[in-house]
Amino acid sequence: MVQNFKVFKKLSFIILTLSCLFFYRCHSQQELSIHDFKFDGSLGSQGATITKIKKNHFKVILGHAPNHPDWANMLQFQITDHAKGNSVRLDVEFVHDSPHYLFNDYSYSWSYDGMNWNPVHWKGYQVSIKNSDVLLFPEFTENTVYVGHQAPISYEDLNQLITGWEKSPFVKTLIIGKSIENRNIYRLEVTDAASDSSGKWVHYFSNQHPGEHYAQWRMVGMLEWLLSEEGKEYLKKSINHFIFMMSPDAPSKGWYRVNAEGVDMNRSYRAEGSSEKGQAHEAYICQKDLENIMASKNPVTDLWNMHTWQGAVESLMIPGPEIDNLVGPWTEFRDIIIKNDPLLLIEPLKTQELDPKTITYWTDGPHAQFGITAVLCEGAADYYTKTKNIESGKILMKSIAEYYK
Repeated sequence: MVQNFKVFKKLSFIILTLSCLFFYRCHSQQELSIHDFKFDGSLGSQGATITKIKKNHFKVILGHAPNHPDWANMLQFQITDHAKGNSVRLDVEFVHDSPHYLFNDYSYSWSYDGMNWNPVHWKGYQVSIKNSDVLLFPEFTENTVYVGHQAPISYEDLNQLITGWEKSPFVKTLIIGKSIENRNIYRLEVTDAASDSSGKWVHYFSNQHPGEHYAQWRMVGMLEWLLSEEGKEYLKKSINHFIFMMSPDAPSKGWYRVNAEGVDMNRSYRAEGSSEKGQAHEAYICQKDLENIMASKNPVTDLWNMHTWQGAVESLMIPGPEIDNLVGPWTEFRDIIIKNDPLLLIEPLKTQELDPKTITYWTDGPHAQFGITAVLCEGAADYYTKTKNIESGKILMKSIAEYYK
């Protein structure tokens, strides 16, 4: 009898505990409201509005880029509270009959901390649904959630990355100007300054379209390889310039290609020379800075413009004078990349000729102005994570170091 009572007492305690846990879960989980969504943070979407359809089901209407009513801003926001225990459906629309750039061309990501990202795909991903689409999120286990285009990098994230890189004696951070909204435009110079600066190869890497974040992570990989043990020897032979954000105002607005003036940042180069009045504000700052480098004792050897497109990483080179004459045939560079790429993240290098129709691009324009090697580095949209894009950057930088030996 005593034994049965002890068993009954123990079972009663377990049932009571489970009941309490169930009651706590049911009553502590709060339903999401439109007030939990923030579209004007470090990752934002200018002009976006949200309405509630039913529990965990919302409708978002996107705004458009400055001076481009047919260019959708990317969907970026923060759930500031009450996400835990809720799964979310977002019906997203862009109200324009013929949108020029689609908000659902690429995958998106969500994160609890703004650095570790999980991919999420549109219901109509790669089906060319132009005006509306749906995102379905899993049940969240934390209250705060960040959502952004591709695997996003905010201006604040870039500042944090730079703070870490600056601890290296090989990294020098230069503020070459201010954006229209007074954010810093950075150029990072990565080299072994203690080595002889004469005769160094000079590489220049930049990102024009601010919403193409996979390309920015590719650049992160390039810089990280240079700062690794494997890259230290090449720092004695090279100077490496990085401009991660030519339009630093964009991430907080969800602008995919433009600055605050609505200028496509990869259509903003002047081969005839920089012009404060004739160019987009940030483009003038960056081109003027490039011209100053070209006039220095260490002018740029090759210029890489980092973009995102469908498929794997793809590089198209307009060869400059060092190719064949000083380094080796461009096919040697192609073969080095293939050798260093066991994961097949990068398509074989190809060459192209200068196209007068694209003289305002940051690939063709510098080649026309200075005759230097210019590379359009596209692709990587099919990788979905920053990890693979960082790895592709490491492969490219390692290959550059081997080719420019």
